[in-house]
Amino acid sequence: MGRRDRRRGRTPKQPRRRVPRDWERPGAILKGPPITLTCECGVKRELAYGERWQCESCGRNWDTTRIPAEQYQRIRKLSLRYRVTPVIFGAIITAIGIAFTFTNNVVGVFFLLPFALSSWFVFLRPLHRKRYRAAIQGLPRWELRAD
Repeated sequence: MGRRDRRRGRTPKQPRRRVPRDWERPGAILKGPPITLTCECGVKRELAYGERWQCESCGRNWDTTRIPAEQYQRIRKLSLRYRVTPVIFGAIITAIGIAFTFTNNVVGVFFLLPFALSSWFVFLRPLHRKRYRAAIQGLPRWELRAD
């Protein structure tokens, strides 16, 4: 607050607080993928494992703990494994780029980055997605009933 605002008797503005999104919650990535519930009245909701939900429109209660923990744990591990692969690829490319920079081979970075990006998006990412889709085909699906 400046001198002019103090003289005029203005109160300082309260800073706006940023509202975190669902995927930004602490531990949201490590908890596993959300469980999508569709109520019989048509309302959809994504819940974390272990949460309970009461439908706003019809009042039915849903409980995700009815899903077997071992099966959900398998899904969680599979999801984490396929999320880590692109991060590792990016970390390796970053390390190579830093090594080029420290050896005064900055021109090599300008060749490395386009080569790495094109190889990821043209070859590796489609292969990664194909393997992920094949891996999730065998995973179980559940039909939960309301309480």
